[in-house]
Amino acid sequence: MDAVAVQELREFSETMSQAEQIGGFGVWRWEPASGRLRWSDELHHIHGLAPGAFAGTIEAALGYVHRDDREIVSSRLGSAIETREPFVFEHRIVRADGAQRVLLTQGRVIAAAGGGVEALVGVCRDVGERAQAELALGLSERRMRAILDNSPSIIGVKDLAGRYLMANAETGRLLGLAADELVGRECTELFPEISEQLLANDRLAAAELMPVYDETVLERDGEPRTYATVTFALPDADGRPLETCTIATDVTERRERESRRRERIAWRDRIAAALADGDMLAFAQPVVDLATGEAEWCELLVRMRDGSDGEVLEPGDFLPAAERYGLVQAIDVWIVRQALAMSSGLAPEVNLSAVTLCDQGAREEILALLYSDPAAASRLVFEITETAAAEHLDAACEFATALTGLGCGLALDDFGTGFGSFTYLRRLPLRYLKIDRSFVVDIARSPDDRRVVQSIVGIAAHFGLLTIAEGVEDAPTLDLLRELGADFAQGFHLGHPAPLAVAVS
Repeated sequence: MDAVAVQELREFSETMSQAEQIGGFGVWRWEPASGRLRWSDELHHIHGLAPGAFAGTIEAALGYVHRDDREIVSSRLGSAIETREPFVFEHRIVRADGAQRVLLTQGRVIAAAGGGVEALVGVCRDVGERAQAELALGLSERRMRAILDNSPSIIGVKDLAGRYLMANAETGRLLGLAADELVGRECTELFPEISEQLLANDRLAAAELMPVYDETVLERDGEPRTYATVTFALPDADGRPLETCTIATDVTERRERESRRRERIAWRDRIAAALADGDMLAFAQPVVDLATGEAEWCELLVRMRDGSDGEVLEPGDFLPAAERYGLVQAIDVWIVRQALAMSSGLAPEVNLSAVTLCDQGAREEILALLYSDPAAASRLVFEITETAAAEHLDAACEFATALTGLGCGLALDDFGTGFGSFTYLRRLPLRYLKIDRSFVVDIARSPDDRRVVQSIVGIAAHFGLLTIAEGVEDAPTLDLLRELGADFAQGFHLGHPAPLAVAVS
């Protein structure tokens, strides 16, 4: 070979070496007959070897292959020799420095002149970064799928025609199907009641390329549930809307709580306005002495006039809300003021709620009012329910002692409806027992109710207490109560609640 040819070959070799470096691939040639295997310089570098350090045998090459992939390499090369077909496969290597790489091997068979195999030639490219990226992508997809399927929200992706392309496990649970069973199905089929609303949001999100916020109601386990939804477009590479995604979150409990921070505010404002504007009203119902037939005192009952239309609300319309939201204390303090202002006529009886009974500030405010007018205070009878006493017995005992120390009477309402009645008789300084109306209204027809009333009358007499029967609505009931020995009675037959003439602020 002349000098020019040698120079050209050298230049070509250098060019190929540079091409290998730029392309990140190495070239090899294996001659099965002689066993000779040659690696280019770049293939040496890929394996972490200095050029010329490779031993040049197939056994030496397999020594760098990861032991779990050696069978793959041997079988693929052997199959290529038998079939004379091109080959391509991936396998792992362990470099001289111990690092692992993933190689993509591509090549073909060179036939010998006599019909056999002269050599196998191929190129190897380090695709470790690509493999790692694919592994990372797979991990990312699995991670995202786990996040979606463990989300309590309903998540679905639809094409612009309304067909589901993806849905998470929560959507499947709602519909009673596996998530993959939803793919390809129409929104109108899966959510017929709200499909028009969902599809309208899809169209708007795709047109505006902005999130669309909404609320909808879905039935779950036979119960209507409120869902807050957000729908947004998923664009293609050019930014054009390709799909839409809807995320729906169950906000039923949150909406109920919000409806209650609103109801509380509304009742607070209404009650405060009623107290300030004179729309809180005191009604009086007479309590009659069964021995004389005369009214001895009256129970004060609170009413509230609606400031918007003037309607007078019954206690059941507003007192439960007042108790629930801690507003009843102001009403109880107000009614005590009305009672103290009744300097003449029937002595007043005032009900105290369980909330007020356990509120130290309210108790102290009531006691301050009573101490400011001892003479009027001594005419008052305070009524507490058996339920309130049960929940706040220590506070009830302390407060009751202070009341009776001022000369106030104390009545226990709803006697016999709870489980600790005799405890209250022993611990509270009572003057009266009120027989609950549930035992009174049917005594003319129910022997059992008559026996209950008679027992309560006997218990009261044993403890030196007087009885007040509630719920007297006809003359036969009144006559039976006299026979059974009750001391006082009240009810519609004896007098309906009537408004006091004057209210004080």
